[in-house]
Amino acid sequence: MRATRSHQPEFIVTEGYDMRHHSSLETGGKAEYYAKPRDEGEVLSVLELAYRRSLPLTIIGGGTHILVSDEGVEGIVISTEAMKGISIKGDMLIASPGEMLENIINVAIEHRLTGLEEIAGIPGTIAGAISVNANANGRAISDLFLYSDVITPDGRMHRYPHYSDAFGQQSSVIGQSGIVMSVALSLIPSINTADARMRKEAFIESMFIPPCRRFSGEIFRNAGDMRADELLRLASVPGKSGLRAEFSEYQPNSIFTYKGCTSDEIYTLMLEAERKVEKTLGIKLERSLTLIGSFRDLTK
Repeated sequence: MRATRSHQPEFIVTEGYDMRHHSSLETGGKAEYYAKPRDEGEVLSVLELAYRRSLPLTIIGGGTHILVSDEGVEGIVISTEAMKGISIKGDMLIASPGEMLENIINVAIEHRLTGLEEIAGIPGTIAGAISVNANANGRAISDLFLYSDVITPDGRMHRYPHYSDAFGQQSSVIGQSGIVMSVALSLIPSINTADARMRKEAFIESMFIPPCRRFSGEIFRNAGDMRADELLRLASVPGKSGLRAEFSEYQPNSIFTYKGCTSDEIYTLMLEAERKVEKTLGIKLERSLTLIGSFRDLTK
């Protein structure tokens, strides 16, 4: 399936795309169709194809915070990771959805803008960070959020400003109704860029995850004042599981996988953790990781 535009090179909507190539966990089945548009025009072309063929849409970013079903995904999966660009207007930084957080932080510091250093080390794109209200070291992305431009499935552009209930704890309504096209952040001017760089590197080191195995990002949201990683520690969840996946002892709210691991195994590990925390501590965990497609519990 191909979608062409008169003023740019042709881009391709791939049929039967293996989603293992677009997940940091490297698991999952195939997407019925997969598109990676580079700009607004190509996004509109994909939306038109979906409308003409009555295909459901699934929107993803860089693949660092998703779990794709082993059975695959129906319809068109649209990845925003190819949409790049950063602009600076005074103390406002505007980023396209596919820009990685690390690059945005570096560009901000180069332009003597600070405030993002605390979330350095969080993998993924700015669109992904907005969708889960990424936070670390006392800083949430919502603290700096100004607005986001979103294209809805009908092809219309909408601007969503910051409002009181737009963000929750590790959650956001931004992007739920469509495709994030840009994110504007209000940053803090500073001439002390050397200190900002040192702070960024220190926060990256504090969030170190061993690079030897595939990882998930955070699995569960915090429960009120209790951090999810502490709840998992208290319930003695990290450690050997008997599956080809386990919760990390370094970052207890993240999952590492071994060669041959499946999404079903990861899903089963999540269910076991949820049950253990609820039985041990009486707290019901809420998932932060986005599940795409249908899943089955291997313990049944």
